[in-house]
Amino acid sequence: MSELKKDKVVKKQSRLASVFTKEYKHEWLILLILSLIAIVLGVIFLNNEFGLTLEDIYLIGDYPKVFAWILIVLGVLSLLLSVWPYYKPSIDELKRVTWPKRGDLLRKTAVVLLFSVIMALFFAVADLGLNVIENWLSR
Repeated sequence: MSELKKDKVVKKQSRLASVFTKEYKHEWLILLILSLIAIVLGVIFLNNEFGLTLEDIYLIGDYPKVFAWILIVLGVLSLLLSVWPYYKPSIDELKRVTWPKRGDLLRKTAVVLLFSVIMALFFAVADLGLNVIENWLSR
């Protein structure tokens, strides 16, 4: 009988833990929207857009600027947390990249620049030639 009670307690604890550890489908979107709202409200309070006095915003307290900065900081942190899952795989992938040596990098950069200059000269000469032909035909 006592083993059944232990199993029920464990299931209740694991059920509660599963609620907090479960990833919901659109939780990042909700966090993103809430973070943007917090940042906008913080900026509005910081700039005093509505002309509010301390008596009008009694829930904020005696330090509305501190409250505004706290809102902005929390909003930025929430924004970073909401977009972090998208950038985490990129950072892991960048750790596996083999970067070229300095000599290879300089040589390939020179080749690209030389090719760009040659193509620019080719298109300039082609444009000049087409302008000459157009002027000759329009006489």
